[in-house]
Amino acid sequence: MDSLRNYEIDFVKLKLGQHHFDYKIDDSFFGLKENSLIEHGKVNVHLLIDKKDRLMNLTFTIEGIVMTDCDICLDAFNLPINGIELIAIKIVDEPKESDGEIIYLGPNAISFNVYDHIYEIICTCMPMTKTCKNNTPKNKLCNPQMLKFLSESNDSSQNIEKNTDPRWDKLKNIKD
Repeated sequence: MDSLRNYEIDFVKLKLGQHHFDYKIDDSFFGLKENSLIEHGKVNVHLLIDKKDRLMNLTFTIEGIVMTDCDICLDAFNLPINGIELIAIKIVDEPKESDGEIIYLGPNAISFNVYDHIYEIICTCMPMTKTCKNNTPKNKLCNPQMLKFLSESNDSSQNIEKNTDPRWDKLKNIKD
């Protein structure tokens, strides 16, 4: 069972220089997040931390497959994802709100958790439009039964008369 502690990095124990961390993401990772956008997947995450005196540069490399639904036919399919994300962590005397690319930690901080960063990077690696045809290696076609159903429902919805309140009909004649 995965837990958030598996993604905790005690950076005070790290020497200056580069450090490598590898994570094998599976269904238990996505189960840790309440109302997760993703429930199933197998993703490899490589994290390179370049530690300097009061600065750490984190490079996340993501590659794998997540299960998602097609936006057109609603069939589930395996979506390949990959990406690289850079985040900087600065140790400052007075911590301030992070801006997404830079995380500010106070001088007494000893660790940070990368779980949320990994989850967000996986989600942002997914395309805005997820379709069977364009996002699978074999160009799987959308479910023909669902496409037929959708086309029939579009045809029938165009035949329905739109009943409007006659009090508003006068407003249709108003022009700019």
